[in-house]
Amino acid sequence: MSKSVKAAALRFLKIRPRSIGELKEKLVLKGFSSMDIETTVSDLMASGSLDDRAFTKSWINYRLARPFGFRRIIQELKAKGIDPEIIDQAVAQIKGSYDPQAVALELARRRWQRLPDIDPAKKKKRVLDFLLRRGFEVDIVISVLKKLK
Repeated sequence: MSKSVKAAALRFLKIRPRSIGELKEKLVLKGFSSMDIETTVSDLMASGSLDDRAFTKSWINYRLARPFGFRRIIQELKAKGIDPEIIDQAVAQIKGSYDPQAVALELARRRWQRLPDIDPAKKKKRVLDFLLRRGFEVDIVISVLKKLK
């Protein structure tokens, strides 16, 4: 294993936590050989510096604090190369303590108040689009819109 591959990997991880897939992609773009990348990733996983399960839990908690819906979070994790099984397990653990309905309602109310002089139909459409972009499920968004006045 080349020391420069490990140094580059550690620099990437120093900036922010990354998934295994993200780190491999970054190292490939830097032009390192696949054998060196695999060796480095294996060493980092063995040392505990690189762990997709921990990354997934951390990412979910970070995005829920923003707040985003599970649909968007899952999409982001898949784009980062996280195994769908790991995503499903992490989401299942966190779903019990998170109420997307209440979060979406609070976001919708805040957005609604920011649009004071707009036709109510346009207002609802904008709030609907906003919540869908944030990754909330359609049925949750529709029930939230019914509660807005």
